[in-house]
Amino acid sequence: ITTMVLGDITNTYRIRSDGLSQKAKRAVGEIEPRTPRATLTPKTPEAKRCFARLPESEKAAWSEARAEQQQRIEALLEQLRPWRHQAKELRRRGDATQQRMEAKCQEKRAQSQEAELRIFELREGEASLTAELHQLLDQLRPEDDLHRRLGTGLAAKESALAEDTLTVQELLDAKVVMQQRNRCKQEFHGRLQELRGTERQQQQERQQVLEDNVPRARQLHNSYLNLKGNIRVFCRFRPRLRHEAEEAKVAFHDEQRISLQSEMLKSVTGLSEHCNSYDFHFDQVFGPQACQAEIFEELSLLVQSALDGYKVAIFAYGQTGGGKTYTMDGDQGNRSGDRTSGAGVIPRSVDLIFQEVAELRSKGWDFELTCTLLEVYNESVFDLLAPRDAKERSAHGTDGRQAVEQFTFRRVQEASQVHRLLAKAARERHTASTACNDRSSRSHALFQLALQGSQANGSARCSGLLSFVDLAGSERVVASQVQGERLREAQYINRSLSALGDVIEALKRKPGGHVPYRNSRLTMLLKDSLGGDAKALMFVNVSMCLGQLPETLSSLRFASKVHACEVGLPSRRFAA
Repeated sequence: ITTMVLGDITNTYRIRSDGLSQKAKRAVGEIEPRTPRATLTPKTPEAKRCFARLPESEKAAWSEARAEQQQRIEALLEQLRPWRHQAKELRRRGDATQQRMEAKCQEKRAQSQEAELRIFELREGEASLTAELHQLLDQLRPEDDLHRRLGTGLAAKESALAEDTLTVQELLDAKVVMQQRNRCKQEFHGRLQELRGTERQQQQERQQVLEDNVPRARQLHNSYLNLKGNIRVFCRFRPRLRHEAEEAKVAFHDEQRISLQSEMLKSVTGLSEHCNSYDFHFDQVFGPQACQAEIFEELSLLVQSALDGYKVAIFAYGQTGGGKTYTMDGDQGNRSGDRTSGAGVIPRSVDLIFQEVAELRSKGWDFELTCTLLEVYNESVFDLLAPRDAKERSAHGTDGRQAVEQFTFRRVQEASQVHRLLAKAARERHTASTACNDRSSRSHALFQLALQGSQANGSARCSGLLSFVDLAGSERVVASQVQGERLREAQYINRSLSALGDVIEALKRKPGGHVPYRNSRLTMLLKDSLGGDAKALMFVNVSMCLGQLPETLSSLRFASKVHACEVGLPSRRFAA
């Protein structure tokens, strides 16, 4: 920087000195003094020719003017001579100053070169140090990354440690609470053990009382049925389906009495309207909200009577689509034998029979169980357990166990075997879709379970028979809109149900007289269930739909006839 400043000063001084010298030269003209001449003549040839043509007077005047001009120039030169000396002095001083300045510049230039060399050395040192610094930074970068990761990990560990510390504290608090709870549980467990011991003792006493009272309860129930002497009739109303019209007006007075009201009817004159009321009385009435378990609870003792040596017959009657098959079998997709809410009377009865048989076997009894599955289709009896080429059989004979002895029977050891046979029979049963029911049964189904029991020492024997009959639904051809084969099936169904009505009417009108059982294969199979020594129960299944009120009234009237029949006292087939 100093060198540059000195150089600028020197250049300025030189410019000023050169300018002053040139100015002085221009002023003085650096004209050497000349010796004045006597006669001044032009120098150029052209001037000389012009001068020669001038007159003498003009030539003299011109010469005088020329001489006067020469004198003035010389006077001016005399005046400029001090300035010339001064300019020389200034040039000398400028040269001296220039020399000093050059010496200073040389010195400063040397200093500048030394400084530049030093700066270069410093820059090289700086570059070397920078390279070393970058190298060190590159070497320290992994350490920095490691330090940063370690710092992050340490922070995470500290956070995790704080959370773990909090968790440990919570666990310690929970441990204290759990210890307190465990002490409370131990105390409660001790009291519970005492209560369990007391409850177990009470349960044993209660079980002993129940075991002592069950035979008595069965005996009283059997005595009640014997004294009643009629076929018991249960009425069940099916809920209205979504696609069905308005519900009929049904009044449930109690568990045995109901009243139905018809739709509004006009009088003969057409000036007034009225409705008819129909009253019915049965052994038990179940509304649309009744579940399967509630229904089976009412007849469980009747089913157990088969183990006491009685013949028990349960059959379902009603209009098509009234819910007979649902009451007897339950849900179509639930035939596994599970005691679920959708299981019907037959699977629940089978489970109950095998449970009771297991208890009786533990008390020294031995039972042999056989089952038979029959179907009455178009006045032909089909044996569903027989080979395919021998399914159709006749239905003659009057013995109480004709179905078991005349048709194919299958020995069963557990309830699951029976459920599988029932599922097979359900698949083979004749069904079809009509205008009244999309899955209408076109045949009557009969399931019989025979029980042969004996004590191990041979001191007592009993023989019971449990029969379930799912009748085909009565239907009006006008309502069902069937044709062809379906029409023929409907005619056979209505004919067999009419024969059943004739049998019921004969039993009601002439006790002990002739009963036309042979008018139908169905009545031949139901002979011992209706007029023999069996305990009989009939379900009448009806609909709540107002559009099906005529069929509902017809079914309820038929059930009332059955309820009024006197069929005699049932007999027990027990030998001691």
